[in-house]
Amino acid sequence: MIFIYGYGYTSQHLCKLLTISKIIATSRNLEEKKSINDNVRLILPSESNLIIEKYGDKITHLLISAPPIDDGDLFLYNFNKNLKSLKNLKWVGYLSATSVYGDHKGEFVNENSELLTKFTRGINRKLAEDQWINISNKYNLPLHIFRIAGIYGPQRSIIDRMSSGNFINVIKDNHFFSRIYIDDLVNIINASMNKPNPMSIYNVADDLPSSLNDVVRYISEKTGIIIDREVQYSELSEDEKRESFFTENKKVNNKLIKEELGVILKYPTYIEGYNKIINC
Repeated sequence: MIFIYGYGYTSQHLCKLLTISKIIATSRNLEEKKSINDNVRLILPSESNLIIEKYGDKITHLLISAPPIDDGDLFLYNFNKNLKSLKNLKWVGYLSATSVYGDHKGEFVNENSELLTKFTRGINRKLAEDQWINISNKYNLPLHIFRIAGIYGPQRSIIDRMSSGNFINVIKDNHFFSRIYIDDLVNIINASMNKPNPMSIYNVADDLPSSLNDVVRYISEKTGIIIDREVQYSELSEDEKRESFFTENKKVNNKLIKEELGVILKYPTYIEGYNKIINC
């Protein structure tokens, strides 16, 4: 049995892949999401303690997919004392983000790179990671952390923004982003569940870190979407610069998911990924 805290985009796609017989997941929108997967029982996040108490000895997999708050991980903030009830855990997964690395001046980062984040989104992720590592050491939990690059796929891509008429293409030379197609992401998580290696950390990204402008121009060529508004990063105001994703520049090394989990990416670059989305 798997218990998923946070039934968002990634969890919904993962549940379509899982062969685990019983899946319980938390959502704040029970009516909206209950028809997505018939094999998933949805509950409110506040009911998590009741589920853990009832199924504590049956839950073998625990996935934390909800984003952190300023105090760190939301699940641990509310239910860390309930973890003692989970006697038969084989795998715990925490979905983090590559924002924990901060700015590395366009160089590659691996799972051992220094965490230099200076912005809230990365600081909160790092705090949540630290909390999970500490409590996993305390209770001997089989923790696996996934530092995930920008997730894209059907109903979640830059194409919608480009089509809105309000999109501004910000151009900054030698600035790199990493990304991962949703199908590859859930395959990686599933591979880890089938091959647990407690206290592991995995970078989750495709093979081609690239500039945002490269992706925008490729989509524009394939779809005919015309981008009328472009601006150089240097022309942005200081506030706009601080609030943008251009403050952190890095390439994410993905060797470990291939070497340890045997993953072969179906969409190794944005070209394969966006071809799939455009042709759907």
